[in-house]
Order: sequence, then structure tokens, then C-alpha cells
Amino acid sequence: MNVYPFLEEEKARQNGNVECSCELLEVARSAYYQHRTGGPSRRERDDADLTAQIVDIHAVSAGTYGAPRVRAELASGVPACS
Repeated sequence: MNVYPFLEEEKARQNGNVECSCELLEVARSAYYQHRTGGPSRRERDDADLTAQIVDIHAVSAGTYGAPRVRAELASGVPACS
């Protein structure tokens, strides 16, 4: 569940103080402020890179590779179906 829109509303109503809301929702204030900067997190960037690799491996295999072969290719680091 994305709590950041709720925190934005609380920030507007509480004159910019989100500390209490973050504590109640068990969200780190640093995570809230990181979200506000708008940039993707490291995890999101890593996931996008991995997705691109999977799509490439699947495309090179003409759609014949399933999850086990794709995983093996990712683990080896060397595409076998070039």
C-alpha cells in the first residue's frame, strides 16, 4: 500500500510536520523525503535492469526459453543462445 499520498495530505494540514504521521504509519521519514524527490530508488533501477535482461534473453531465444533457462543464462552471465 502506498502511504505517501496520505503523508502529503497530512503535511499540508499540519504545517509541514510529518514526523507524527510517519511514526504512526511506521514509515521512515527519510523514505518519505526520498519519495518526494521523484527519482527511482536503487531497487527500482535494479529491477528495471533485470527486466531488460530477461526480455533480451527471451527475445534472442525467439520466445523458446522459459524461466529455468532464463535464470541459468542470468546466472552464467554469458548468453548461450546468441
